[in-house]
Amino acid sequence: EPERIEEVLQRVDGLIEPFEQVKFDIWNIKNQTQWRQVMNWFNQEVLLIESEAKHFIDDSFKTLRSAEGAFDMILNFRHIRSREAINSQMMKKFNEILTQFMKE
Repeated sequence: EPERIEEVLQRVDGLIEPFEQVKFDIWNIKNQTQWRQVMNWFNQEVLLIESEAKHFIDDSFKTLRSAEGAFDMILNFRHIRSREAINSQMMKKFNEILTQFMKE
């Protein structure tokens, strides 16, 4: 699903926009509330994107027909630098692949 991947990548790229458009001095303590709002938005967006990525991983593995195909996919994913939650999701899939491999 290339369009789904592209959408997520655009959202990741969009994470920096609020930081580029800040119209206040982030180092001034008087602007702490505004800075906190920017950071809260950022952290919430990161969690949403992370959740979507985990669902994408789950969906991707559901469509595979063999442990070998799943293993190939996990090898492709492992070269991508990602957050701990995504790495953890991938390790769960690795365990599922090994279980499936033993059944085949």
